[in-house]
Amino acid sequence: MTIPNETAIDRLGPPATPPASPESVRTTYRRLRMGGLSAAEAGNLTAHLSGIHATPQGWAIEEVEHLLFVRAMVDRGRIGS
Repeated sequence: MTIPNETAIDRLGPPATPPASPESVRTTYRRLRMGGLSAAEAGNLTAHLSGIHATPQGWAIEEVEHLLFVRAMVDRGRIGS
């Protein structure tokens, strides 16, 4: 169920694990792709491991990285939530 006016940042849950480096997020995505997952499946699983809810169309790795960047900026007080 989608909440009206919900944005991607609103769908961020707490991280499942400590914050991952951009390199490890991209490495996870690449390994999942090499393991046979589609781009959408690998993107959703990488997002899930980072505490971001899956979407029906799947996440692109660039979107996951951007959301993690925004989360880090909010956590550090650089931008408001």
